[in-house]
Amino acid sequence: MDDDLPTDFQVIVVGTGMVESIVAAACSRIGKNVLHLDSSDHYGGLWASYNFDGLQKFIKEVSEDPKRQEQVYNLSEKWYIEKDVSEEAEENKTDADPAKKIWSQTKFAAEYRKFNIDMTPKLLFSRGPLVELLISSNIARYAEFRCVTRVLTWLDDRLMPVPCSRADVFATDSVSILEKRQLMKMLTAIVGNTEEEMEQEFKDWNDKPFKDYLTHKGLTPNLIHYVLFAIAGGTDKMNCRDGVKESKKFLMSLGRYGNTPFLWPMYGSGELPQCFCRLCAVFGGVYCLNRPIDKVEHKVVDEGKSIVVIESKSKTLNCDHLVIGINECPKDLISPEPTESTDISKAVFITNASIMPSEKEPLTLLRFPSLDGGDQAVTVLEVGPATGSCPKGLFVVYMITSKVTDAENDLMPYAQRIFEMNADQSETTEKPKCLWSVFYNVRDTSAPVASLVDNVHLCSGPDSGLDFDRAVEQAEQIFKKICPGEEFLPRAPDPEEIVFEDDAAPGPDFERTLEDEEEQKPEE
Repeated sequence: MDDDLPTDFQVIVVGTGMVESIVAAACSRIGKNVLHLDSSDHYGGLWASYNFDGLQKFIKEVSEDPKRQEQVYNLSEKWYIEKDVSEEAEENKTDADPAKKIWSQTKFAAEYRKFNIDMTPKLLFSRGPLVELLISSNIARYAEFRCVTRVLTWLDDRLMPVPCSRADVFATDSVSILEKRQLMKMLTAIVGNTEEEMEQEFKDWNDKPFKDYLTHKGLTPNLIHYVLFAIAGGTDKMNCRDGVKESKKFLMSLGRYGNTPFLWPMYGSGELPQCFCRLCAVFGGVYCLNRPIDKVEHKVVDEGKSIVVIESKSKTLNCDHLVIGINECPKDLISPEPTESTDISKAVFITNASIMPSEKEPLTLLRFPSLDGGDQAVTVLEVGPATGSCPKGLFVVYMITSKVTDAENDLMPYAQRIFEMNADQSETTEKPKCLWSVFYNVRDTSAPVASLVDNVHLCSGPDSGLDFDRAVEQAEQIFKKICPGEEFLPRAPDPEEIVFEDDAAPGPDFERTLEDEEEQKPEE
């Protein structure tokens, strides 16, 4: 491979995280010569999805590799099931469902390929920037999605469904007739008002708590809880401007594809960076995984032009622009300006049932208010076998919040509210039983960081937010610096629309024709 790999590229991208992969696709799409490297043997970095065997390797890496521990730390894995299940235990189980499998660690290992577990689980707003980009660029054809079927909250010490749509509001028994009218009036005002009307309405509230505004509008505590925690995804301290912005974002995405505003990628969020990598490769991008870089150097050449020189496995590579993940970039190329950030606490649980039973397999977003009245709300995502995330009979549940102490201390109190953490599988319980868990902290590298060199572009890591908006925004900003005046990810042709100059195999220079370059969205 080294003998065949060219040495000069217009753009070299290091890391296959979300931001890096979008930039690689955008540059390759308009004809830039792109080399995409990753030090790992898989795509995604901290945005990756793993099968269960891959996850075990990741856990081992974190425990043994000091470089990994700079990004992921306080990792604690725990099994709540036996290594093997005896025939006697299978025969004597008293579970209400006789067909329900009694799981063991060995059975997990045997079905490891059926798991797809995310390091950065996120949802897409149905009318959010990433969905619009996937459609307009035609990259959506590389992925499949499922609608989130319900939004839950924790209210009065129990799980409660959140009425999202107009139909939900009027069908629910959890709010009175008067409250339903109040809620619809509030939601309609947020969505329907013009920018001028919104500015006038909120001019005296922008820097005050959103909760105070909702109280001022006469909403009951019940409704305030739904709007503040479940719809806006906030806390008691959320300011009014952010609360209105997040509520509008939620409401504007309702009804496009399902009864909630959210989509989940089949086989996990780690599929999405790979979709952009596929497009980059289709348009001539060269990929080298398991390819760490040893050195990065900035050089000024003829007439003041500068290039970036990379040493990788004793091979010298030159490029006009280097796009590199913040965790991969040498420290001497990063601006030393301090950035305030709070690290992220995460946990993954595998359970034997859903946190709230339903007739059809649910796909759930639960927004958990702080249990101690603090400013640390917890986002919970539950996915099942229909998403390609786990074998039949199991569910994968993710928890994410801002770090206070460490992941286990931050998130265990929430887990104990909705799971039986040490229950015998053969016993019948109201809550699902947790079979396996992992807690870990991640350094928050999502804040934009400046490079000391104009043609080195730094990509931030994952944030603790629910969606991919910040990643899309940063990728577009980097692309515009590299390719000023160029269109960001124009629509890619379908395979049948590509015409070759001759019968030769397609390469970087083959001709592509497309009669209509206008955005073509599927019927909604």
